[in-house]
Amino acid sequence: MEDVFGHGEGDTIYETQLGLSNLVIVHSTGVYSHRVSWCQCPGAEMDRHLHLLKARLFPASITRPQSAFTFDVLDNFLIDALECKTSAMSFYQKLRRFTNNAFPHKIPDRYRELMRVSRIWRDLMNRIRFGFGHETDRSPGPGDLALYCPACPQPGINLPSSWKDSYDEWLVMQRYVVDGNFTAQHMKMKTPEDDVSLADGRGYMVTEGPYETHVTESIEEKEKSSCSNHRAVNTANVQRSNLRATGVG
Repeated sequence: MEDVFGHGEGDTIYETQLGLSNLVIVHSTGVYSHRVSWCQCPGAEMDRHLHLLKARLFPASITRPQSAFTFDVLDNFLIDALECKTSAMSFYQKLRRFTNNAFPHKIPDRYRELMRVSRIWRDLMNRIRFGFGHETDRSPGPGDLALYCPACPQPGINLPSSWKDSYDEWLVMQRYVVDGNFTAQHMKMKTPEDDVSLADGRGYMVTEGPYETHVTESIEEKEKSSCSNHRAVNTANVQRSNLRATGVG
């Protein structure tokens, strides 16, 4: 099948001049290989990834895209991961089965591309929800990508501006509760420079620089349990050289 979009691997020089190339398209119903013809009209957009985006296809790369994901399959993956706790590998294996249930291993492997594209897609959807989908003049600032708690007192929102005069001091106050997750683990990365943050210091994420400074300067104090064989405390104090951090509080 040949589609029209306005020098992939295996393409001849003649085909490249005509704007022909092979494209693997991942959809919610399966994985398909298409022969595409890029628009060569005078004045046409030369960036191929922009052609794909206008066709509701998210390219896996920018310079010479050879794989693309439909907007529909990216939305489906986010919902599956949220509600069904489906891993990226299981989700892509399902698409392979949809395409060829007898020989799924013959379907092109785009698992790594799915991991990268879905991460960018999730960040874009989050920015759109907070009004930054078409914002080019400014970037999200502190708190711009975070939801306000509807139960917390917010003057001018769910609390009158004159609340200090209308209520007793003890009736309206903010309380901060700290909880911990002793099972969360962050392993050391082989190439941490390849871990590009899309929301450094935005939303609910800490800023990498100040956080690293805090971890370096902090002195870890091991808590001694007064209980006999307290599992949570004992687990937190176990030394693991392959982990960057243990526990989230």
